[in-house]
Amino acid sequence: MASSAASHLSDLDYRLLRRSILLGRRGWGRVHPNPMVGCVVARGREVLAEGYHALFGGPHAETTALAAVENARGATLYSSLEPCNHVGKTPPCTEAIRGAGIKRVVYWAPEPGSAAGGGAEHLRRAGLRVDGPVGEWTDWAAENPFFFRDPDMHRPYLALKLAVSLDGYIAPGGGRRVWLTGPEARAEVHRIRAGFDAVLVGSGTWRADDPRLTARGETVPRVPPVPVLLDRQGQATRDLRALRREGAARRPIVVTAAGQAMRLQGSLGEEAEVVPVSQDRRGLDLEEALGALADRGVDTILCEGGGILAAALLDGGLVDRIYVFLAPCLIGAGGVPAFPVRPNGAGAADGTGGRAMPEWRSRLEPVRFGNDTLVVLDRGA
Repeated sequence: MASSAASHLSDLDYRLLRRSILLGRRGWGRVHPNPMVGCVVARGREVLAEGYHALFGGPHAETTALAAVENARGATLYSSLEPCNHVGKTPPCTEAIRGAGIKRVVYWAPEPGSAAGGGAEHLRRAGLRVDGPVGEWTDWAAENPFFFRDPDMHRPYLALKLAVSLDGYIAPGGGRRVWLTGPEARAEVHRIRAGFDAVLVGSGTWRADDPRLTARGETVPRVPPVPVLLDRQGQATRDLRALRREGAARRPIVVTAAGQAMRLQGSLGEEAEVVPVSQDRRGLDLEEALGALADRGVDTILCEGGGILAAALLDGGLVDRIYVFLAPCLIGAGGVPAFPVRPNGAGAADGTGGRAMPEWRSRLEPVRFGNDTLVVLDRGA
């Protein structure tokens, strides 16, 4: 959905609108389920103040920016999201904007919620010039993927994280474990983790790596992600690092086959919550597993491996976003392929074929982390 508002914007408008989007990203991991929102208040080319939504339940970006301006009368306010027009945990942003004497509002994305929406029209009726929205739904959803997700999706939003060599592999063959990416990229993974409800790995990964699955970076999540282990055979033990509940708000989760659940829960005790699901010849029923996690309040999941689990999720059409860290290295023949599911559906992980790969597009700009490059791909229709 594009807007005719874009034809009225100047280069300065676009630059300050872009700045508001970048400011909003500072709220990652701290504002969910609210969206990330940034705001710039300017008079001509002079930036008077900036702000962003920093914490769920705290002041919105617009009110934060306006509070830092001694006199905003006649100024223009740029926001990455349409100002809200309802009383929630904070007063309506539209009232703060009117009270500050703002003359013009330029916003990027529309407010999708019926309760909070209508801010633009409210301000227009009050006599302000309002330009927006600008862009398309796919761009807004790429920036705030959880907030603009498909309302008909009845499972958690799932992102897959992969570190991939230049020749398309995620690891050497033979089970050998190596770091493909450098420390800067690994630090970014911790920042990404902070924005998700759960971090998921398959049995091959937790057996080989014994990961902690915690967010240990500069971004401290408002609610730490819960570790989720897939364990078809019920072999998880209490001494796994992911089950030690380091700063966790809830118990880690182990998803296992229904026939193993009672025994495994008895073995793990209070260290984890065991969730039973069905299985077939390929493993655990992943769609059922995601539904069970959703029933337990897990709304967003970051999957970090391994290759078999990633292939199964892709083959099942259960992935919404892929974080691809491109590492400047070559693994060579015999490596574990990053994308074993081919576009025509042939060649799934077990060689039996599967559904066709959907269209994947990069809506966000690639970012360098040390020698590695992060490309974010979002699932198309």
